[in-house]
Amino acid sequence: MLPYFDGERTPNLPKATGLLAGLRSDVSREQLARAAVEGVVCGLLDALDALAAQAPLSAVRLVGGGARSAAFRQVIVELCDLPVSLADADEAVATGACVQAAAVALDISHAEVAQRWGLGDAAPLDAANGDTAGVRARYAELRSATHPSTS
Repeated sequence: MLPYFDGERTPNLPKATGLLAGLRSDVSREQLARAAVEGVVCGLLDALDALAAQAPLSAVRLVGGGARSAAFRQVIVELCDLPVSLADADEAVATGACVQAAAVALDISHAEVAQRWGLGDAAPLDAANGDTAGVRARYAELRSATHPSTS
């Protein structure tokens, strides 16, 4: 599944459309649901790759609504090449925004703000053996075939 149903930000394709491909009559509900989650995760990992091209990354911390989904957590751990952890905070997204603002206002690093505020606890998620290369490659092929400017 290419989940560009309302356009896409990374890559910048505001008029892009989504696509379900490769469907057969024997596709189960579970497989269709998994494809939907994999499509969303692959899109996020494309954005992560864009960040990694600018600065080295050593880990991923999950926050927000998707992080509450066991299926999302499982798929991202399987497809991400970095260690993944789950933030141990009820409002991690809002807390992260506050950390960013404080780092800028105080002209200190995010890590220093997190240390001062006693933040940073996270539960590591166990890596699973998924078809990392296969899923991401099929997603990239679908993206490139339908949106050639992303190649």
